Amino acid sequence: MFENKEIKINISDFQKVFAVTAVMMQSILTFALANTQDEKTAAFIGTFYVMVKYTAPLFIFAIVYNMVKTSQHLSYLEFLKEKFFELVVPYVLWTTVYLWLFPAVQQAQPYTDTASFLLKYVTGDGAPHLWYTIMMLQIQLLMPFFVWLGYKVLTNKKMVWPVLICATVLYVAWYLFYDMQVFTGPHHDAWYLLDRFVVSFMIYGIYGEAALMYHETVYKWLYKVRYAFLPVGIALALLSADHLLHFAGDLTFAHAPYLNTLQSLYSLVVIMAVFMFGSTLIKNHSTTLPQFKWLSTYAYRTYLANVFVFQVLLLCFKDLLLRLPTGVMILVAYVATASCAFLLSYVLHVIWSAIKKTVTK
Repeated sequence: MFENKEIKINISDFQKVFAVTAVMMQSILTFALANTQDEKTAAFIGTFYVMVKYTAPLFIFAIVYNMVKTSQHLSYLEFLKEKFFELVVPYVLWTTVYLWLFPAVQQAQPYTDTASFLLKYVTGDGAPHLWYTIMMLQIQLLMPFFVWLGYKVLTNKKMVWPVLICATVLYVAWYLFYDMQVFTGPHHDAWYLLDRFVVSFMIYGIYGEAALMYHETVYKWLYKVRYAFLPVGIALALLSADHLLHFAGDLTFAHAPYLNTLQSLYSLVVIMAVFMFGSTLIKNHSTTLPQFKWLSTYAYRTYLANVFVFQVLLLCFKDLLLRLPTGVMILVAYVATASCAFLLSYVLHVIWSAIKKTVTK
């Protein structure tokens, strides 16, 4: 009911599309905040940023949902080989591009020698968005655990709630520890890499495979409460934004981590809303399914490329963009970045496919 085998689309495809389109907006908003001096405009940008900061949890939910659904019959080595070429190779290539062509976008301390240059590949600090790939790859390495949990544990209905409750309690304990020791604690600089440690987002993967195992039950419940998603989501986003805006004298997006109660709850509401939305479209055989599948196919590649595309656009049109009203600038920059990033991903895919075909012959 919730998979179109002809188009080969399932709910994870919708979640990937919503995640990648939101993550591109984060890059634009970071630029906008850095180039505004008006406090009200900064508050608007900060609020908007919080509202699109659900991407990593949504991605992880989608990845584990699809991984458990499609990989249970693969051996671990087959799975790793597949993911190496699908995920690791593009990541390494794009990290190299960022470090060589746009070293200014690297995070934390800039590299100074060969060792610190290579370390950027391990930490995901080659560009502001690459940390997510490092975290996601840890999720992929745990494939046997997720498959076991899904098909050996969660298929027993008596185990579902104990597993979910236990996982949630452990996650809350983890982010409270992170908040006290890292975010506002004494190890803010030394332990900053903990935000990309697998434990920080594993909970969304567990929720994802539970939703896979009981998709119809979850969908029926979500459909009943569908009208609550918008008001509850807006309320949580505004509360989270209010917390961010308390740093008005030093407003940076570093003050809006994923690891806190409000942002976690908001991300969960978005996940449920997209889950219900995508399930409804599949169930009703929507004519938009092919378009969503195409966008999903290039989602990861576009995610990797989007900061590169935006930096190129800034090299060409930065002065023009900064002359526009902030709202218009954000819209124009976003549409241009998203369009060009997806186009670049498609063109690179066509070129790579042609090269492989030639080599094979």
